[in-house]
Amino acid sequence: MPQLSEASRLRRRDDIAAAAMRCFARAGFSGTSMADIIREAGSSAGSVYSNFENKSELVRYAASSALQDLIAAVTAELPSERTPPSVLLHLLRASADRTHAQTLLQIWAEAPRDPELADIAQQTTLELRALVEALLMPWCREHASISAPPKWEAGALADAVLTALQGFLVRLTIDRDADPEVLADRAVAVFLRL
Repeated sequence: MPQLSEASRLRRRDDIAAAAMRCFARAGFSGTSMADIIREAGSSAGSVYSNFENKSELVRYAASSALQDLIAAVTAELPSERTPPSVLLHLLRASADRTHAQTLLQIWAEAPRDPELADIAQQTTLELRALVEALLMPWCREHASISAPPKWEAGALADAVLTALQGFLVRLTIDRDADPEVLADRAVAVFLRL
C-alpha cells in the first residue's frame, strides 16, 4: 500500500476534523459518536483511527482547528481603521457564522472538564487578545489619558472587545432569530457612545 505524503496526511486529518465539527455542531460533543464522524467523513474506521487514537484526541484537534480558524478569519483582512469600534465590528463580522459559533461555545463549555482542551482554549484566547491589543495600540497611544498608559488602555480595550465577541457568539448560538448584522451593529453602537 502506498504511503501518504505528510501534506496528504495532514489534509486527511483536517478533513476528518471538519467532519467531526459538523457532527458536533448538530449533536454536540457527547451526542456524537466515532461512528457518526466516520460516516460524515465518508471514511473507513481504519482511516479515522489511524489519524486519531480516540474521540478525545479528535475533539482536541478539531477544537484547536476551530479556534485557529477564528484567528485566521479575524486576520484575513484587517480593518484599515483601527479604532475600538472598528476593530470590534471587524471581529464580529469575521465570526458571524452560526455553526462555527455553536462549535466554539461547545469548546468553551467543555474546557472546564478537559484540562488539555482548556489549555487550547486559553492559548488561543490569549493569542487573539494579543492581536486585538496590538491593533488598538496605535489608537491608544494617540488618545492616551494622563491616568493610564497606552499599554494598559489597549489591554483593557482588548478585554472588552473579546468579551463582546464571546457574548456575541453565545447570543448567535442561543437566539436563532437574532440577525448577526443587527447584533454586530448594536454592539458597536454602544462602543461608539463610550
